Order: sequence, then structure tokens, then C-alpha cells
Amino acid sequence: MKYIVSIFMTIVLLVVTSSPAFLNAQPDVGVAHAYTGIPTFSIVSVKPDKTVTIKTHNFPASDTFKVLMNYMGTRGVNGIKVDTISSGAGGTFTATFNIPAALKGEYQIAIRLQSVTGSGYYSYNWFYNKYYGTGGAYKKGYSGYPTFSIIGVKKNKTVTIKTYNLPKNDTFKVLMNNYGTKGIGGVNSGTINTGSGGTKTFTINIPDSMKGKSKIAIRIQSTSGSGYYAYNWFYNTNY
Repeated sequence: MKYIVSIFMTIVLLVVTSSPAFLNAQPDVGVAHAYTGIPTFSIVSVKPDKTVTIKTHNFPASDTFKVLMNYMGTRGVNGIKVDTISSGAGGTFTATFNIPAALKGEYQIAIRLQSVTGSGYYSYNWFYNKYYGTGGAYKKGYSGYPTFSIIGVKKNKTVTIKTYNLPKNDTFKVLMNNYGTKGIGGVNSGTINTGSGGTKTFTINIPDSMKGKSKIAIRIQSTSGSGYYAYNWFYNTNY
């Protein structure tokens, strides 16, 4: 089952429906070269009724997050607190958490990481509380949602993005629009093919109508009918 998660509590989402999508939150940073984008995480593995292991992407540095688990469809809001973790240097790291007794036996479980420092950052996902395949291997089929971060910009020329958890064999159009629009209704700036999915890097031309803007929203949206999309934004300055 796929879920659409629209972004922004400040920047994020928060509607789970019957189609897949993208999620997570970010306050407006306002300083070029400071932390930008949104924190996300993917599910690495599950030991049913015991533990779940996650891998973070683009987490802010030096923040502290409480880890919540709750029933599927809740986005982890008001869930059971299972741990508190420090983001340390930020970026990408893995962590394993115990599944609480109250959720043992649940087929699907929502998990949420939420800052306790007042930064406003949070991220959520969900997982199947079961093994798949042989030898206790976690299912290798697609689950969760695609996201991407900004890894480089040439002012008024190009933006380079790095995807995470991209679905396989799909085609996405790239849209750019004014900051705050989430890229909706933006200028078609190219097409990307996901191929084997997962983590990939793409460089996209900034359209003429966006040149001169200080901040630009960018969105990737499936053209295949799968329903997947993701969005972010970037400072239109060299870095």
C-alpha cells in the first residue's frame, strides 16, 4: 500500500492517503551555506517484534531527536517513545531501535524522529513488522518514499541533486518554481529516469524564468502514474 505524504509543518507534508509520496519538515534557514533541505530516513532492516534499523539522510548536525513509534497511519505522532538520539555530525548514519511491547504483533508500524531542541525538524516513515524471503531477510521490494537533497548549485545555470530511496524503473519530470510553491505548477526543467532506483545524482539546468531568483523550489514528479514525487528548495548561489 502506498501513501502520499505532503510536506511542511513548516516545510512539510502531513497527509497520508492511498498513494505514495514524500515527506518531512524543515524550518527556513535563511543563511546560504547553512543547513538546507530536509531530514529523511529509510528503513534498512527489521527483526519482527524486536528491532528496526534505519538509515538517515541529510540530518542537521548537533541536534537531539526523540524516537516515537505508533500505529500505521499516525505518522508516529504522539507515539511511544523508544529512544533519544543525537544527530552528531549530521548527514547519514544508522541506528537501531527496539519495537515497544504495545506494538508487537502489528503488521505495519509508523516511526518518527522529532527534535527536542526547538529546531522544528522531524521526519517519519513506516515499516512492515515481519520478515520477507528466506533466511530472515528483509523484503527488498520498494517501500517508503523517494527524497532528494541539494548537493551543488551553479548560479543561474544548474542545480545538482542526490536522490534517496528512488523507486526503480520510473520516469520523473523536474519542475522549478518560486520558493514556497513546493515546485507545483513549475517550469518543466527536464526528465530523469530512475533506472535501478535508490541513490543517484542528477544535474538539471535552471530555466530562464528562474534565473535571478534568490531561492528556487524544485520538484520531481512521476509521469508513469505511480504517484511518487519529492520536493525541496535551494539558494541560487554558487556552492
